[in-house]
Amino acid sequence: MTEAREHFTIKEIHEDAEAASRTIGAFDEIAKTAEEVSKAKYDLYVVTGAGTSLHAGIAASYAFYGLLGLPFIPFHAVELVHTASNVLKGRRSLLIAISQSGESSDTLRAVRKAKEYGAEVLGVTNFPESSLARESRYKLITRAGEEKAVLATKTYVAQLTVLYGFCVALAQRMGADVGGLLNEIKNAGDLVQGALKSEEEVKRLAKYVRPFADAYVLGSDVTYPTALEAALKLKEGCLIHSEAFPAPEFRHGPISLVDSSSLILALYPPRERKEAHQALHKVIVETHEAGATVIAIAEDGDDAPKECSDFILRVPTITPLFASLVYVVPCQLLTYYVAI
Repeated sequence: MTEAREHFTIKEIHEDAEAASRTIGAFDEIAKTAEEVSKAKYDLYVVTGAGTSLHAGIAASYAFYGLLGLPFIPFHAVELVHTASNVLKGRRSLLIAISQSGESSDTLRAVRKAKEYGAEVLGVTNFPESSLARESRYKLITRAGEEKAVLATKTYVAQLTVLYGFCVALAQRMGADVGGLLNEIKNAGDLVQGALKSEEEVKRLAKYVRPFADAYVLGSDVTYPTALEAALKLKEGCLIHSEAFPAPEFRHGPISLVDSSSLILALYPPRERKEAHQALHKVIVETHEAGATVIAIAEDGDDAPKECSDFILRVPTITPLFASLVYVVPCQLLTYYVAI
């Protein structure tokens, strides 16, 4: 029997894993789309969206770089409208456009502008009858179910799942050995469910976060897209001013603002990404020494945050290219419990 929950937001966060499982359960359809795209032999891939959907595209770009080595450029939909001619003209381009509803006006404007310059469109949406789906040559349909809360949670996880699944399927079509990755992404629901185990610790620390008026969310490499999403959630859900940075970039000015009134949310990359992990850790040590309160999110078994963190939230170990799937879950939970 499903536990009754007070708000749609927490109910839907608890549906993250189910949304991922349902979405990847249609892997045969995802693979068919990958086959069609691979036959077309595009020489440029551009991904676009707005807000949370754009963050899903940025997260997917790391998998595309890592598995395919293809030119894959994330663009804000509102900016692509102005730059489409320079980016797309004269190239065989595929625009991957992401919109949960399929009706985002900014994304649809970008799609129509891109088509003017000859780009084909792959639409990623939760609604197969939406305007985006109708505008698209190819489709990736998420299966998150209805999302009633203003904050996008389970739909974001479903977007990540379908994009990662598509990337693995495309790599397979191009001759890469992706057996282990394929098994892992097909078990995305279990990985996400594992990340939900951080909930009790999030509840405990939320009361310490609420007084902060400013937060900095720092990621590095594969955790940077999640930093963008976490900062958006803190703004939208908790009304906390928050900004996301790649950790080394934070040293170029913003770190001078850090003092005892600052909250740092530190997203430690998986230890397998050794250089990125070390780069973030050095910056977090500096922020802690400056008096900031630090909440670290790190994979199981990573002891580095113990040196410089006030609280640590754990996520399951995962292939780094898929990191956003699990790192975003404690960020969603933190947003909810701080907000209430």
